[in-house]
Amino acid sequence: MSASTFPIARGAYVGIRQDAVAQDYWTLDRLRAEGYKIEKWDGRRRFVILDNNGRIIALFAGQPENANDWDEVTRQASEAMSEARPRCTFTSARLVHARGNYPTQGVGSSFGGGSKRPGPIKNTVRNARVLADLCKHPAIRRIAGFGSVMLATYAPRIHLKIRRRLRLLYERYPTLRLNFDNSLYPAAQFNFGPNAVCFEHTDFANDPINWCHITALGRYDPTQGGHIILLDLRLAVEFPPGASILIPSGVARHANVTIRPGEIRQAFTQFCAGGLLRWVDAGFQSLKEFGERDPQGRAQFDAELDEKTRTSVRFFSRWDELLEDLREAAKPNPTFSDLPEL
Repeated sequence: MSASTFPIARGAYVGIRQDAVAQDYWTLDRLRAEGYKIEKWDGRRRFVILDNNGRIIALFAGQPENANDWDEVTRQASEAMSEARPRCTFTSARLVHARGNYPTQGVGSSFGGGSKRPGPIKNTVRNARVLADLCKHPAIRRIAGFGSVMLATYAPRIHLKIRRRLRLLYERYPTLRLNFDNSLYPAAQFNFGPNAVCFEHTDFANDPINWCHITALGRYDPTQGGHIILLDLRLAVEFPPGASILIPSGVARHANVTIRPGEIRQAFTQFCAGGLLRWVDAGFQSLKEFGERDPQGRAQFDAELDEKTRTSVRFFSRWDELLEDLREAAKPNPTFSDLPEL
């Protein structure tokens, strides 16, 4: 497939909301019956998925190289989430939702869903305290940092786009806080489990030209369940506890294979809401406010949206140009000639 076929909404700030699908669980038998390719993965070997034009559209990052303590790190992260779960309170919408039937809570900065301006993801005082403690946990911090480093290493153009806009956002609104001092991602989600298995979905409000960082945690046999399913590629890959992947979750349909009774699956994810980037590009205002305050400027902004959409896939580095992109991104003032709006 080609990244140009991703369901990217006009302007490339969010994905196109896809038609509703049945909230059914996937099993290995169902995958086999429907002809999906099922790949084995040890959760350590690193590999990328390329589109038809050689662009890196997904990364199976695995684990940090030479981190001999990673199994212990991820065990501690899983244990911390298990201990935090009973300290949180969950609304019904956080227990049964479009992504699956498991408790989940988000933390960090976001924009959308009726909000008038960027702000922290809404939480009760109690939940906010629990989530802040999780973000301070050394094991979770290390996992978060690993995801951010992988984004910078395999998607340097995307990393630069996000870094520049978020720097402007946090300078403008100093009360907004990053979850981690070693991660670029503005938001995180804790999928507490014990059965954090996703239905088919896309996270369409996320920046579509970006990767969501997902780390699987818990205790389950990855050869029997927990696989990540990339439906557009008709591909399922074993996803062992402790491993990380990075996928364009805003536009790529994805799901998980069910786990067996008695097993535990959790997930820690990091992401960026596309609304944050649009807010910055629109001059730190909503599109409605933009049109009321500066009709000519808003008209110019709208006139550029189609071209932004068309060229947005250029943010995905080509595999054969990755080293060149990394060298450019490392410069004090990097530029990419095919991305003048960067």
